[in-house]
Amino acid sequence: MSDWTPPHRLIPWISRIHVVLYKLTRGRVGGRVDGMPCILLRTTGRRSAKPHTVCLSYLPDGDSMVVVGSFGGADHHPAWYHNLVANPDVIVQDRERILPAVAETLTGDEREELWKARIAGAPRYARYQEGTDRAIPLVRLSYPTT
Repeated sequence: MSDWTPPHRLIPWISRIHVVLYKLTRGRVGGRVDGMPCILLRTTGRRSAKPHTVCLSYLPDGDSMVVVGSFGGADHHPAWYHNLVANPDVIVQDRERILPAVAETLTGDEREELWKARIAGAPRYARYQEGTDRAIPLVRLSYPTT
């Protein structure tokens, strides 16, 4: 697993390229980063109401996925996190599967348990948390049952 984190100003550009490659190849390129599986998360802009897509690694959690709003340890939450707080109905692309999901920020003991699991598999997240005063959010993406 790589220990390198890009400068904060480059993260949006790297993310845009990652999204394009993931979409073009249906996750064959960009479907894993540093050994972690990745998804595309499409949110609705809280101000623009336009769709925004980012590529994120995730931690499987039963029938759902947990993503981390780390933004490389920046002092502010990533835009996608603000978007899903304003509108928790999102779209997840996991390779070829595209599904609607509902986002929920985890809190309390549940967050702590999953945070320990995340940093066990990717210790960089612990360093990100140490470098910022904000609590880095963990977000569960659940698929509505029909």
